[in-house]
Amino acid sequence: MGKLLNTILVLSIWEDVWSLGEGGGVSDELHFIRYLTDRGIDLHFLIPEPREKRELLRDAHLSYHTFPNIFRRFDRIPKLAKRLLWPSAFTKVVLKQLRHLAVEKRPDIIIGFSHYSLQPLNRIGRELGIPTVAKLFGVMYLDRFDFPKLKYWWKNFEQILALRHPVDHYIVLNDGTRGNIALTRLGIPPDKISFLPNGMDTEWADVHVDRAEVRRTMGLPTDGILVVEFARLVKSKRIELFLKVASMIDPTLAENVTFVVGGDGPERKRLEREVLALGLKERMIFTGVIPHREIVKFLKASDIFVGTNEFTNMSLPPCEAILCGVPVVAFDNSGTSEVVRDGETGLLVEDGDVEGLAKKVETLIKDEELRKRLGRQAAAFGVWSSKPSRNLSPILLIECRSSCHSGSPF
Repeated sequence: MGKLLNTILVLSIWEDVWSLGEGGGVSDELHFIRYLTDRGIDLHFLIPEPREKRELLRDAHLSYHTFPNIFRRFDRIPKLAKRLLWPSAFTKVVLKQLRHLAVEKRPDIIIGFSHYSLQPLNRIGRELGIPTVAKLFGVMYLDRFDFPKLKYWWKNFEQILALRHPVDHYIVLNDGTRGNIALTRLGIPPDKISFLPNGMDTEWADVHVDRAEVRRTMGLPTDGILVVEFARLVKSKRIELFLKVASMIDPTLAENVTFVVGGDGPERKRLEREVLALGLKERMIFTGVIPHREIVKFLKASDIFVGTNEFTNMSLPPCEAILCGVPVVAFDNSGTSEVVRDGETGLLVEDGDVEGLAKKVETLIKDEELRKRLGRQAAAFGVWSSKPSRNLSPILLIECRSSCHSGSPF
């Protein structure tokens, strides 16, 4: 049987595969690219012009093309203005280049990342008769149907409006925001949705590290308990709640504990000021950027992971912590309990209950046996649940040809 796909055109809103900036990124995209290029499929990425020279992933079957960086142009305008202007500006900027590449490269399928890609994919797919797939890396507040109607609309209007421009298939990564339920309730037919696990480096489960050496290399205490949170430092991660948790830990317990914020981002300076205000200077460390290949070492040298994400604590960092055998203490929001299983792979508290979160962290600090048992169970669960995820996304892209419109070249 011959190869099903030869060429894929990808419209991305990110300057490179490290979509989150500050040297951190989405490992799912690495697996997506490597799986397809290893099979000789040509990938043409249409990306924003980089703000600075970047080291892009290289492969003989991987090519990059650029469009004017509309996101950079709007850096200095208020957030609300960005929300209102970005979608239409993005579509206007990318349409000509996307059409040109689609005509020149004759892709078998066009894939767009995030809801921003829906309108241009809809336009070009219909014009040229090429199957289209939107890949969503979570849906933020789109699953929060418990919100009052006005609040729900305000939080989600960009996505709601974008979904009025249908594509042939939707791949939604399960980051805990229950995107399959959200899209179905908003009118997307279930047979057009593929709800897939986030791609993870499953080999991390078998990586053995010298904890003391890793800590020494990263400038962390070589003994004692490390309570960590790893994320891009943006408001939705609510890292300030992690700082509050640290300030609430019994001082007699805290003597043997170091709290670590891994990662970087626009909120870092504000958070560092908060550390000083809370009197945590001697107990709190900011690591800054941790290269993706080093995250496994960082997590395996840690003892407790804390999740304070506003959207979900089933995002990649808590899942990676579980895979690395680190018990997670987290707010139970959206789909968090799918992976952070209370008393099994970690401990959960009601969303926003900072005092409760602090008490659960104290429990694990005091109870070494419980901490180790949850860690062992977390690692076993992580291996069992994540192994299929590496290849599901690319396979689905190849198989989704069956759900594309009849006018396609398939």
